[in-house]
Amino acid sequence: MTATVLVYYDMRMLGHNPHGWDPSHPAWTEAVKAMINLQYPGSNLETYTHPERAERLTAIVDRLMLEPIEGVRWMLPTAATMAQLERVHDKTYVAHIESLKGDSCWLSKDTTAVSPGSVEAACLAAGAGISAVEAISTGEARRAFCVLRPPGHHAHSDHASGFCLYNNLAVTAAHARESLGYQRVMIWDWDMHHGNGTQEIFYSDPSVLVIDSHCAAPFYPGSGLQSEKGAGAGIGYQLNVPLPLGIGNAALLKVFDEVVEPAAREFQPDLLLVSSGFDCHYLDMTCTMDETGFAMLTQRMSDLADELCDGRLVLLLEGGYNAQALADSAHAVVEVLAGSRVNACKVIPEDPSCSGCG
Repeated sequence: MTATVLVYYDMRMLGHNPHGWDPSHPAWTEAVKAMINLQYPGSNLETYTHPERAERLTAIVDRLMLEPIEGVRWMLPTAATMAQLERVHDKTYVAHIESLKGDSCWLSKDTTAVSPGSVEAACLAAGAGISAVEAISTGEARRAFCVLRPPGHHAHSDHASGFCLYNNLAVTAAHARESLGYQRVMIWDWDMHHGNGTQEIFYSDPSVLVIDSHCAAPFYPGSGLQSEKGAGAGIGYQLNVPLPLGIGNAALLKVFDEVVEPAAREFQPDLLLVSSGFDCHYLDMTCTMDETGFAMLTQRMSDLADELCDGRLVLLLEGGYNAQALADSAHAVVEVLAGSRVNACKVIPEDPSCSGCG
């Protein structure tokens, strides 16, 4: 049975054009090279270009246009306002980012940068999730997928990092809570990098359950230990599942079965949000998932949403830097959101065991 899926995209997000190196910060450049060598041994640093490039979105959009999926409705996001951003970000930080309109500069040594179109793109990216949950709250649809950049889950309340300027998912969750009346919001971040910004923002908040499965430290950003479980009233509402490099479909499905599903049943969310990074895909070289695994994860999250919160499920794009992997994975995910069922996914024999689950 076909379901309506709202797909949010605005080509102005292509105007974000960060640069790979910053000659004015040679020490930062050397730190970035060291980080790349650690994560991707053998990479050619002389031909390195910034991985967070416009092709990430055009690959997804072109595939969805060339192979249209019944039930998809294309939607334009409304840019997030300063007031909406300030629900999760410090006012001084928001003011600083807004002051960079039209500029080019680095914001941190991990190549987080802005170009003249970056601030507009970041406001649209943060607004995409808001637009999606508002449409869902009016009954326009129950599912949405936000094709956006720059990504958001590394953005902290007071600083940018990991290619992220504003924390798109955190802005969405806060809007759902404070403007739309959703009492409990649940987040699963299945990007291979720990969502350290999302964790920091909601670390003491018992109204937002954050589950984060990721490659274990020292893999970037080096956080997300199992012992990091929240603070104050939020203790127990941050669940980290660090996993070995090379994780594949079987490992992430085990995370769902042993962590996500039981935690969701106990928490009883009013809304499910996913930080949907596709960088666990084998074409991104570090892990071994493929699009069939992302399709199965989406199906299980859709079924969970149907059971617990009237089907309300929104996925926001995070990482993923191989164009083919992004196109294949996003298309498979949207197909499932639109009602296609999958019976199985590929299991790769070398997939490490999910020893951190439970």
